[in-house]
Amino acid sequence: MDDPLRQAPIGVIETTADGRVEALNETAATTLETTEEAMRGSDIRESFPQSAAGELPAAFEGGAPTARSFEEYYPRIDRWIAVDVTVGEGDRVLVYVRDRTPARATERRVDRLEQRLERVQRIGSLVSAVVQQVIGASSRVDVGRTVCEHLGGTDLYRFAWVGERDFPADRLRVLASAGGASDLPGRIDDALAGDASAPAETADGGEVAADGETTLPGRAAVSTGATRHVRAIAEDETIPRPVRRAAFGEGLQSCLAVPLAHQGTVYGVVSVYSGREDGFDEHERAALETLGSVAGFAIRAIRREDLLVADTVTEVTLDVDDETIPFVRATRAADCELSLEGAVPRDETAVVCYLGTDGTTDGVKSTLAASEGVSDVRWIRSGDDPLLQATVEGETPVGTLVAWGATVETAEYTANSARIVAEAPPDADVRRLVEAVDDAVADTTLVSKAERTRDAESVEAFRDDLDERLTDRQRTVLRTAHLSEYFTSPRESTSAEVAETLDIAGSTLLYHLRRAQRKLVDAYFEPEQGRSPADDN
Repeated sequence: MDDPLRQAPIGVIETTADGRVEALNETAATTLETTEEAMRGSDIRESFPQSAAGELPAAFEGGAPTARSFEEYYPRIDRWIAVDVTVGEGDRVLVYVRDRTPARATERRVDRLEQRLERVQRIGSLVSAVVQQVIGASSRVDVGRTVCEHLGGTDLYRFAWVGERDFPADRLRVLASAGGASDLPGRIDDALAGDASAPAETADGGEVAADGETTLPGRAAVSTGATRHVRAIAEDETIPRPVRRAAFGEGLQSCLAVPLAHQGTVYGVVSVYSGREDGFDEHERAALETLGSVAGFAIRAIRREDLLVADTVTEVTLDVDDETIPFVRATRAADCELSLEGAVPRDETAVVCYLGTDGTTDGVKSTLAASEGVSDVRWIRSGDDPLLQATVEGETPVGTLVAWGATVETAEYTANSARIVAEAPPDADVRRLVEAVDDAVADTTLVSKAERTRDAESVEAFRDDLDERLTDRQRTVLRTAHLSEYFTSPRESTSAEVAETLDIAGSTLLYHLRRAQRKLVDAYFEPEQGRSPADDN
C-alpha cells in the first residue's frame, strides 16, 4: 500500500480481485476494531464485520469485483460504516471505510427535533383553534364538547374528557368526552361517583390520595389547582384500578389533567390521554395549560351570564373584621365611613372600586394612595356627594368574591370592619366562598345566606321606563346618531354631521347625547335606583 493511502484520514483496505486482503491502513483497522495482522491474507467477505444486508460480500461475487457505495449498520462493532468499493487497474481493489456513527446520531437527533417541532406546531395550531371556538361557546357543555372534539378526536391524543366542578357537593361531573376508548368513560363515571377523597401532596410535589385511597388525575388537579401529569398510568397506584386497566386495554399510557381555572377559582378540568409513555413535554403542557386558562375564563363568563338571567340568586352577607383592609384603614385614619358603589374587575389581580363617603373627605385619598396594593386613587367628584376611585390589587374580600363569580351589591367600611353583601350563583358553595374570603383576610363571618327571587321585568317594560326618562330632544338626538352610524367603529358620521342633520350646534348635540347616554347606562346598571328631578332634564 502506498504511503499516501496509509496516511489517509479515512480507512483504506487493499484487496485482490477475489477479495484477498493485502493491506489496510491504521484508520481502517481502528474503524473496524481489528488489526492489519488479523486481516492481511484473509477473505474480506469473512473478516469484514457482518451486516444484515451483506452488501460487501455481494461486491465480490462472480469472480469480478464491482464498484459500489453503501452505508450499513454492523452490530458486532455497533457502528454505522460507509463503504466505497473501487476497482482499479489489474487486480487492485480499494475498499474505503468511514465511521458514520456520530453523523447518524446527529441525524437522528435532528429528526427527533424536527418531529418534536412539528408536533409542537400542530399542538399550538390546535390549541389556537380550540381557544377561538371556546371563547364563542354559548354554554358550559359547548365548552366541554369543543375541547374534547379537538383534542380527543385527533391523532395527537387518544382520548380526552372535560369535567365540571359541582360547587355545592364539590364533585366532578363529565361534561363531554371524545376518543376511541370505549370502556374508559364508564370507568371514569364510576370513579367520579365514588370519589370524594381529596389528594394530599407528597414531599416531592406529587399527589397521592388521602388515607391511601385512589383518585382520578382530574380530581387531583381540581383539588390542588395544579396540573397533574401521570407519566405511566399502568404503574400509578394512586389511580383507581378499573381506570388503569381500562386505559391499559385501550393502549393509553400517560395522562395530563389541567385545571380549568380563572382568577384562582377552579371550575373544572380537562384530562388528555396519550398512547405514548411520558407523552407530554413541557411545550405541550404549556399549550394545554393556556387552553385550560381560556376555558376556565369562558366557563366563568358563562356562569356570570347565567347569574344575570337567573330567576333566583344566593344573597350572602359577610362581616370581615380585619384592620389590614385598605378601605378600613382609610376610614379609621380619616374618621369617616366608606361605601362601595361599584366594583369592576380590571384583570386577574386588580379590581377598580368606586367609593362614596359620608361627607368627610380629608385624608381619605392620601391614606389610600399611601396604602400597599392600592393605586390610581382620584376623586371622581367632590362636594356634597363625593365619589372616590381606587384600584386594589392582591387578595381582598371584593376581589375574591368577584373571582368566584359573585356580584358585590354593597359594602360598608367602618374603622374596624367591613360588611359586604354579594349575590352568588344559585349553585355556589357558600361555605367554600366564605373560606376563600377568610383565606384572603382574617375573621370572616357569614351573617346571613338567603335564596332570593328576582323580580322579572319584560323588555317592553324596560323600554317603557327608559322612554319615560328621555326627553323628546334626547330621544331625537340619540336615534339620529344611531341611524347615522355615529356609534360604529369607525364612525360613519361625525358629531358635526349629525348636528348639521338636526340643524343644531355641535355643542348642543353633544350635551343632549351625553345626557341620553347617561340615562341609558343608568337604566342598565342601576335599574332599581330612583330618579332625581334632574334626570328628566
